[in-house]
Amino acid sequence: MRLSVLCLAYCLFSAVAHAQDGDITLAAGAFDYRHTGSAMLQVEYRPGMDWSGFRPQLGAFATSDSAAYLYAGIGYPLSITDRWTLQPSISAGFYHDGADIDLGYDLEFYSQLRLAYRLSDTTQLGLGIAHISNASLGDHNPGAQLAYFSFSFAY
Repeated sequence: MRLSVLCLAYCLFSAVAHAQDGDITLAAGAFDYRHTGSAMLQVEYRPGMDWSGFRPQLGAFATSDSAAYLYAGIGYPLSITDRWTLQPSISAGFYHDGADIDLGYDLEFYSQLRLAYRLSDTTQLGLGIAHISNASLGDHNPGAQLAYFSFSFAY
């Protein structure tokens, strides 16, 4: 019993200590800019975990027309230079359209490409483009494009 408690405590402490290497990204931009053009705010959390270069991510965005999306996925940051990073990512999550575009299904896939410039060891400014789509799981699949500016900080 004592060994189980010690193992559990070690695992919890390791997870918390490892999460301290994570970062949070805040973004603002345009959702479905080709059609409705509503404003979008996004928050994304990436823990300090690294699986052979792949990093998990959790995020959410909301639009000015009451749409909301909650997602989980994985990204792969690529260092271009010591200051520039390119991060492609793919996620899956649940979308609620509110008064915004009906994307055809609750389950949606979200692909992003973000170019970021490192301002300091703990902050980055970025520019991203993204696409959200149901991969033809629904009766219709209009998809939507997004473009945004981002600010990331490590903690």
